[in-house]
Amino acid sequence: MSTVQDLASTCPYCGSHDVIRTVPEQNASDVIIVCIHCHRAVLPGSPSPRTQVQAKKAITDQVVDLCLNHGLIHGVRFYYTEMNKLGGPEVNLLQAKQDVDTLLASRGLTHAIKKPSKNGCVVVLIVLLLIVASVVYFFLSHHG
Repeated sequence: MSTVQDLASTCPYCGSHDVIRTVPEQNASDVIIVCIHCHRAVLPGSPSPRTQVQAKKAITDQVVDLCLNHGLIHGVRFYYTEMNKLGGPEVNLLQAKQDVDTLLASRGLTHAIKKPSKNGCVVVLIVLLLIVASVVYFFLSHHG
């Protein structure tokens, strides 16, 4: 559980240091911290910044594993959904991709990630060539 000191330093949602400490009139021992930046109330039972950091570390570790085993798209999708579940500022898809790219580059794993297969383009090209050859054969055999 977080302490008042932890809550007073930064907002666990957005990381801002602009917080206001308030004490309710009914019970002087209850302290509520209000973030000026994201306007969220931080109660004593709320996640501390340390908990947020641990959750982000766990997410980044899982993202690296996903990227190495299943490819970049799976890692970006996981990062996008999990970071938005944490309750901080909203992460858009482009930002999620950039964050994952930066994370992989910082760990030197950019070249270890599986690249998408380009076999689909080759198959489509072959099918198109076969269609063109069939049309040419049809016209030459009936008009010749």
